[in-house]
Amino acid sequence: MTTKHNIVKGTVLVAALLVALLSPSTTKAQESAAYADNTFFLSFGAGATYNMPGQSLGLPSGGIYLSRWLMRPLAFRVAAELVSGPAVTNSNGNTAAAMSFLGSAQFMWDVNSTFFHVYNKTVPVPCPVYPLIGLGAILTFGEDGNYTSDFQAMLGAHLPVRLGAHWDFFLEYKCFFVPENRVASSTSTTSYMHTATVGFTRRWSDNPYHRRTGFESRNTGEDWFTGFGVGALFNSFEFEHVFAKGSKLWNITGDMMVGRNYSNIWTIRFELSGFFARHRAHIGQVAILDDNNVPVVDDNGNILYQDVMRPGNLYLFNALHTDFMINLSHLGNFRRGKKWNFLPYLGAGPVWRYKDPSFGLGADVGLMCRRYIDNMGDFFFDAKYIMVPPRIAGGVGPSGSILGVGYLMFTVGYISNWGHSTTRYRMPVNSCVD
Repeated sequence: MTTKHNIVKGTVLVAALLVALLSPSTTKAQESAAYADNTFFLSFGAGATYNMPGQSLGLPSGGIYLSRWLMRPLAFRVAAELVSGPAVTNSNGNTAAAMSFLGSAQFMWDVNSTFFHVYNKTVPVPCPVYPLIGLGAILTFGEDGNYTSDFQAMLGAHLPVRLGAHWDFFLEYKCFFVPENRVASSTSTTSYMHTATVGFTRRWSDNPYHRRTGFESRNTGEDWFTGFGVGALFNSFEFEHVFAKGSKLWNITGDMMVGRNYSNIWTIRFELSGFFARHRAHIGQVAILDDNNVPVVDDNGNILYQDVMRPGNLYLFNALHTDFMINLSHLGNFRRGKKWNFLPYLGAGPVWRYKDPSFGLGADVGLMCRRYIDNMGDFFFDAKYIMVPPRIAGGVGPSGSILGVGYLMFTVGYISNWGHSTTRYRMPVNSCVD
């Protein structure tokens, strides 16, 4: 139960840290820089769940969501949801539908606020759908009173309809990705839980589009960037054989990214990572040979053996992840002439391999350090860990925990900024040179 408890505790800790950041008790300097005031909203909804594999329909399902707009296009919300499913096997060996609790940290993206002029219309136009992405834990309760807990990731869409000054009606679809082998009818594939809900949102503010923060990007064409990096990747199976000679679990990797600094605090990027990886390495035994390639034997005539590292098969893969980044260097206030920026981030996205093709969803956490070079470019160092399904990575670690299965990556590279870059760096007052 230690691993399960760590999953729950880790999820609670991340949610607590984010809630602390967004709480009204933060200082005025942080409030003006990190988010606009009076931008909380509370949502609640109910609906149904469709579980795959198993093709079972679960009723009821629902949840409650406490949210806050961090800036015009981005909202963060803490979600507590109860769903019917998936099917589990109890202690008697019988298969039955179960109830699951899902706790998540989720982000909502307002596409209209990013690319278009927006107004207080009943249905937002021209893009009425808000994409959703989330990470968290799932606790499934069986008939015998026991429960299991695992990691889960989510992709979805939210469609709001404005009812009045403070109320919205919404339709919402979410697809939860839960680990393989967790559902009774699943043997080697990722399990999916599709939820459809309807509900209502109570907004603190009458105008949902009046959310500009300090030093937020003002022009849609400004503050974009692309980046390229190379480095090293370690195939983690609970970090087994991390320094073992012959495991060949270290390989070359690369990053290609595009993103935008939406303010001096918040950055969103899309990144393609990966390329070369290997299955789990194993220690095997081979006969000891003499100089004539003849097996060495002991006094009793038994062949002597020695342990050797047997590397896993090489394969190609890619991970395309969306990362939500917070700039710690400007969290309190924006400082002119600050060249170092430190951005921890959390993200998720699809991951796939090309040999024995398979597809799943990965979750990543990391830290990017950016060093200002000039108005057009930055040097960066990025360290991240991408947790992926074991069937994609090529096995599980010694304990069988999914948390230790993934890719540890270290990359360095160059970021090229498009057009004006107003949120990451500003020249010191009365300065003519860098």
